[in-house]
Parts: sequence; C-alpha cells; structure tokens
Amino acid sequence: MASGMLVCVTGAGGFVASWLVKHLLQEGYIVRGTLRDPENPKNAHLKELEGAKERLSLYKADLMNYDSLCNAFKGCDGIFHVASPVSDDPNLVPVAIEGTKNVVNAAADMSVRRIVFTSSYGAVHMDPNRNPNKVLDETCWSDTEF
Repeated sequence: MASGMLVCVTGAGGFVASWLVKHLLQEGYIVRGTLRDPENPKNAHLKELEGAKERLSLYKADLMNYDSLCNAFKGCDGIFHVASPVSDDPNLVPVAIEGTKNVVNAAADMSVRRIVFTSSYGAVHMDPNRNPNKVLDETCWSDTEF
C-alpha cells in the first residue's frame, strides 16, 4: 500500500490502534478510525495527531453490527482489524469470532483489497504467569508457549 490510500483502523482509540493511526498519518495515508463512540473524550487524542485534521475521520461502528462496518469500509483500500479481543475468556471468544466474521464479510462486500488482523489484547494478555495487578504496557508480551 502507498501513501494517499484510504485505510480503516478498527478500534482506533485503543493503545496499539492509536499508534498505528499515528504512523499511518505520518506516512501520508487517509485514515478512517472506527469507534463505539467517536465523541467520547477518551478518543480526543486521535484528533490531535499530526495530519488528523486533514486525513482522519472517525466513524461510529460496532463489530457486531455489519452495516456500521460497511459504512466505515466503503471505498477503503485496506483494513487494519485491531479491535478484536483475542482471549481465553469464554465470554469474549464468541464476540471475537463474530466480530471478525463481520469485518471480513463487510470488507469483502465493500471490495477492500487487504485486511491486516491483529490484537493488542492477544499480544500482551495471554500469560498465565503475569501478575494480574501489573499495568500492561510495551514491556508485557503473551507467553507464546501458553
């Protein structure tokens, strides 16, 4: 993909997604970010990123709502699906599966050329030896053997 292309980042307000949005803007991409509530003050940092005024738009979307994803993905060249709770929590597994199916189906129906799938939760949380009271940050990684 090249600068100037339109991409969408699901869960744009999350830790990893925010950094991805920042990087994409710095590289000249036009970025759409999906959020459950774009007006929530916790997402205000996105609007302050360099290039955001010119090339960032925030869309209200829910992974469980296919139509909201189609709206956000229409015209996009690529999707970065970052908003997926990869977990061993039995309550989150169905949400992750259905949400990802909705993302893939909406992207296909909107003729999106590429999808990148990742999860910050999956990258840092899956460690049975992690102290549950420790704040998760860039020093924390999931145990690949687990």
